[in-house]
Amino acid sequence: MTDSSSELRRARRAFVVWGIVAPLVMTAVAVGIQLIALPSLPDPVAMHWDGAGTPDGFAPARVVPVLTATLGAVLTVLLGVFAFLGSRHGEWGPTLRFLGAMTPATVGGIGTLVTWSLLMQRGLESGTDAPNILPAVLGAAGAGLVIGLIAWFSQPALTVSGGTPPRGTATTLAPLGPNERIMWVRSVTMSAPGMIVLVALVLVLFVAAAVGFVGSGQVSIILLVVGVILGGLIAATTMFRVRIDDEGLRVTSYLGIPRFRIPLAAVSEARAVFVSPMADFGGWGVRIAIDGRRGVVLRRGEALEVTQHGGRVFVVMVDDAQTASDVLNGLRVRAGEVAQ
Repeated sequence: MTDSSSELRRARRAFVVWGIVAPLVMTAVAVGIQLIALPSLPDPVAMHWDGAGTPDGFAPARVVPVLTATLGAVLTVLLGVFAFLGSRHGEWGPTLRFLGAMTPATVGGIGTLVTWSLLMQRGLESGTDAPNILPAVLGAAGAGLVIGLIAWFSQPALTVSGGTPPRGTATTLAPLGPNERIMWVRSVTMSAPGMIVLVALVLVLFVAAAVGFVGSGQVSIILLVVGVILGGLIAATTMFRVRIDDEGLRVTSYLGIPRFRIPLAAVSEARAVFVSPMADFGGWGVRIAIDGRRGVVLRRGEALEVTQHGGRVFVVMVDDAQTASDVLNGLRVRAGEVAQ
């Protein structure tokens, strides 16, 4: 681990180049090529192929550059810009490096696929005569893989922690007596800005579904179903109850699922750590990090990290994480003494 400011600046510059600038440049290039090719394309052009490689979906040719530009910009913002802004407090890690590679790989691969699918229709009388899409899919996948690898190795392998809670990781509670009982309980919710964004997204889907009833009822039903599912996922993964007692650690959603349980006998070590959602886990919610850690990551700050005997690590964001680790370690030590 290093906290070198020069290395951090280098990592951030590399991320901007590969995670933000490169996808936008590739999108602009793809759109430019598509615009040049427009006069020689049939109208409408094939936009979708079935499993046998036969075109079965069509759209006006002029729509394709607009869709390409929109998709490239949106993906860059969602995967690149948001990740970069999430690291503004100075943390950095392999997850951000991965996002800095995945963003250009995704945007470049999609841009290659759409552009290739258009160019192979030049000179055709109708989009129904478009050839099999498989070569374009394979070429786009290869392009995305190459771009992603280049972006990955062009970024430094750097990990910078945002800090740790001020107290140490050793148990500070008095040793627990054999008949003494102790329980630690806390609730944790997603940060207010995150909740506002998620709720707003659900509301947008519901409003779109309501407006859609004027036009296509089928589209409205799809939007309504997506909104209900998304609302359920938000309700299930934004509020959790954390409990530590003689049975170990339990982290349970307010809805009852999902739930996570680590038996006391499986705990090897518990400690308080500092977690940045973007740098450590690539986002918020129930996450799995690149290094294999699982976590309930609802905000930036202190968290309880539990390592099991098999090496698996579980992280949950919670206030007063140091006390939580002290309690869990105290129970673990007492259980070991009783077993002896």
